[in-house]
Amino acid sequence: MQNDASTDVYQDLGEFHDLFMDEPWAGLRPALTTAFADLGPQHTLLDLGAGTGLGTRTLASVTGAQIVAIEPSRTMRAVLTARVADDEDLSRRVTVRAGLLPGALDDVVGRVDGFVAAHMVGHLSEDERSATFARLRSLMTPEAVGVMTIEPAGDEGPAGEAFVQERWVGSLRYVARYLPATDERRFVSEYEVHDAERLLRSERFVGSWERLSPARLRRELSAAGFDVELHQPGAALVRLIGRTSMPA
Repeated sequence: MQNDASTDVYQDLGEFHDLFMDEPWAGLRPALTTAFADLGPQHTLLDLGAGTGLGTRTLASVTGAQIVAIEPSRTMRAVLTARVADDEDLSRRVTVRAGLLPGALDDVVGRVDGFVAAHMVGHLSEDERSATFARLRSLMTPEAVGVMTIEPAGDEGPAGEAFVQERWVGSLRYVARYLPATDERRFVSEYEVHDAERLLRSERFVGSWERLSPARLRRELSAAGFDVELHQPGAALVRLIGRTSMPA
C-alpha cells in the first residue's frame, strides 16, 4: 500500500482490509514458490507495500530468505509489525521499514535477491514507478527475480457494475463493495457491517489507483531494463534483461 501519511486512506479502511485478502494471496502462492523456494537465509527479498503482512506471511512460508517489508501506512504497518512480532519465525527473518517508494529503497543496504510488488504499483504515479524500477535494478543481483501482480487484460467487468464480497466474523456479516472507477486514478470502496438484518455501520472510502494494462506495465519495465514473463493469470516474473527464465 502506498500512501502519504497525511492522505492515508488506510487509516480507516485498514479495519476491513484483511477480511477479503486471503484468496488473492493464496492465488499468488504458486508464483512466489517458483521464484523464491530455493532461497535460504543468506538471501534477501523485498516486500514492497507489505500492507498488514498477510502477503509477507505467505512469502515467508515458501522461502527461507530474509525479508525486508516496506509499508508507508502507519495503520497497516502497525498490524504488519504486530503480525511479525507475534510469530517466532517471522520475527527472526522479517525487518519492517517505513517509507514511501521510491525513497524507502534508499534505506536498503546491500544487494537483494528478489522482490514482491503485489497489489501496489497502481498507487504509484508514472514518475514514482520509473524511479522505483530504476532503484530496484541497481539493488538486484544478476540472478534476482521479482514477482508482480498485473491486471488481466480486458478485465474491466460490466460497465457500472460493482464487485461485492461478503464474509462472516462471529455473528456479524461484513460486506465489501468495490465500485467502478470514476476516472483513471480514483477508486471507491464501501463496507458494511450487519447484525442479522440490522445495518450497524457503513463506511465509504475514496483512494487513488491507476489501472495499468499489462502492455503498459511491460513497456515501463522494459524501459527500466527488465524482462517480464507471465507466470499465471494476474502474476508475472520480472528479471533483469538478458537473464534466462527459471523453469516453472
